[in-house]
Amino acid sequence: MAKAIEQLLVLQECDQEIRRLRKEMEDIPLRKQQIESRLDAHKEGQAQAEHVLLEAKAAIKRLEGEIEAARQQVKKYRDQQLQIKSNVEYKALEKEVAATQQGIRALEDQELAAMEAVEEATAATKGRQEALAKEQVRVDGEIQEFMVRSAGLGDELKRKEEERKVLAADVDPVWLSRYERLFAKQRDAAIALVEHGTCGSCHMKLSPSQVVEARKPDSLTLCDFCGRMLYLGS
Repeated sequence: MAKAIEQLLVLQECDQEIRRLRKEMEDIPLRKQQIESRLDAHKEGQAQAEHVLLEAKAAIKRLEGEIEAARQQVKKYRDQQLQIKSNVEYKALEKEVAATQQGIRALEDQELAAMEAVEEATAATKGRQEALAKEQVRVDGEIQEFMVRSAGLGDELKRKEEERKVLAADVDPVWLSRYERLFAKQRDAAIALVEHGTCGSCHMKLSPSQVVEARKPDSLTLCDFCGRMLYLGS
């Protein structure tokens, strides 16, 4: 294997780590958002439980008002009965009283059901609050760890960039220039190992002449298909 290729393989490993660190730094806001978004489902569940609880309480308040209004109507009928002298009118009012009282009982049944709904909604809301609190603790812990890790990325990247300068200084300028152009265009690597007569990156079959050229220590051989530098393992 050519010395330049050996040097470039070491340089490429360093460049790949630099690329990874830069990508990780770019992804910090998104990663933080992804961690925090786990709370959204819990917050939505809590909001729904609270909404159900408010509706149940509002139903009780409404029913209390209707029951009180019905009771006042019964009282009004009773007062009217004291003032009339006709037996027919008295019995008519008595029917109204009975119908209103029956309506009150129906409203009280609804009120009881609403009270039970309040109890259930209260328990559900409490459960949601506890689940949200636990998830908040977990998320806060993960974000803390993530931010500590993120804080060290800058220093790690700086060390790698300094290391790269040292490595690049030892590489032949012609080979280095070609490598850097290739690496900038490729998502993974600029150098590919020849494996069983094929390019180790694009896996296309190489011509016999390319394989022969890749064996030469002083030859810069490129894959005709993906453009990567080719080398044969020692």
